[in-house]
Amino acid sequence: MRIRTDWSPDMERRAAPDDRQVKCLIASAGHQWMRGYFDQLPSAVRHRLAQGRFNLCAACLTEEAERVAATRGLRRPTIGVYNDVITAIEQKLVKK
Repeated sequence: MRIRTDWSPDMERRAAPDDRQVKCLIASAGHQWMRGYFDQLPSAVRHRLAQGRFNLCAACLTEEAERVAATRGLRRPTIGVYNDVITAIEQKLVKK
């Protein structure tokens, strides 16, 4: 599976020091722009994120999963797509 190249082991370095707690594609402080964002992730996906090795941004994960789902001809991501995307991102984050 192809995921964006922006996922990298040191991606949080693009963010300000206080905003480096999450792996976010746009390297922003989520609390500044996510006031109205409440993820709609299925509980199984939320659990998988919580058990993950990295603190992945839920908004970035959703965007990536929607892109992958579209390439598979799906209208929206399935739990399987979310899990595949999480696994692919984690694999990319551990590569050096």
